[in-house]
Amino acid sequence: MPRVAGRKRRSEPEEVNEDDSPAPETQRRRVNHGSDDEDFGGAGAGPATQGDGVEEMAKKLVRLALACELQRKPLRRGDISEKVLGARGRQFKSVFAQAQAQLQEVFGMQLVELPAKEKVTLQQRRAAQRSQSQSKGTTAWTLTSTLPFEFRDPDIILPPAAPTTTEESKYIGIYTMLVALIMLNGGSLPDANMERNLKKLGLDDNTPLSDYDKTEKLTKRLEKDGYIVRVKESTGTGEDDIFWTVGPRGKVEVGEEGVRGLVSTVFGHPEEEAGMELDAKVMRSLGVNERTDDAAPVAQQAGRSRKASKRKARPQEDDEDEEDDDKDEDEDD
Repeated sequence: MPRVAGRKRRSEPEEVNEDDSPAPETQRRRVNHGSDDEDFGGAGAGPATQGDGVEEMAKKLVRLALACELQRKPLRRGDISEKVLGARGRQFKSVFAQAQAQLQEVFGMQLVELPAKEKVTLQQRRAAQRSQSQSKGTTAWTLTSTLPFEFRDPDIILPPAAPTTTEESKYIGIYTMLVALIMLNGGSLPDANMERNLKKLGLDDNTPLSDYDKTEKLTKRLEKDGYIVRVKESTGTGEDDIFWTVGPRGKVEVGEEGVRGLVSTVFGHPEEEAGMELDAKVMRSLGVNERTDDAAPVAQQAGRSRKASKRKARPQEDDEDEEDDDKDEDEDD
């Protein structure tokens, strides 16, 4: 019995020593980690303030945007809510604005809205009319460069190195040419014309891309990346009309300026007279002049409306001035 009692007395100090001795070391480690976190933005130094939270989420949004752009994927509002904002959905505007500032200052890029796919078939237009009453906020973005044009030269900014610079150069050249062909045809190119153009380019069956050696495989990737869209419309006779339009990414990355640049590079220079005539023809093919002509009467009508409203406002102001003068005379009397 005395031996058992002695063992109990010796075990009590050992338990106390095990509990008490590591405490100061643990506290020192926590203090050191806290100072490190403060040096790297305070991510783990306790509850972050509202400003620190916005800054950290903006950095996450920048990383997400760059990752999506590398894969040619649109940055969607749902991805931002899920992977960046979480439960702080109401801070979207402030986080987005700060991410835009970081992209412009550090990377020379900015997020721009991706246009929606065109509603070209009758069924698509009817569905669009039914959904007009619903709110249409921006749901997808992509990155574009904000650098001046003189710094966007391919000799300065090379194509991405994934998978290789050569492969990316080929891919960029192919989708730029196909987007230009569709836009110069009024924004819609029948499938038969597309096949003829691909044959002229030597792309009717095989392609120079190692990972997309077949044309069908390449066009599916172009559709997936959003450069072109294959549209099938029923004619009611058992056959379908198939044609191609420009996709959202094709409109942003290439667009009218890209088409004009491609044509002028291949066929002539804008500063020469022949080049200027060619550019005017390209503008007509793109429908730029028609949109300008349609916008002119609207602008004139808006100007006339503003002038009429000013004329109506002047007599009213004169009447008010006369009333004020009468009041002043009455007060003087």
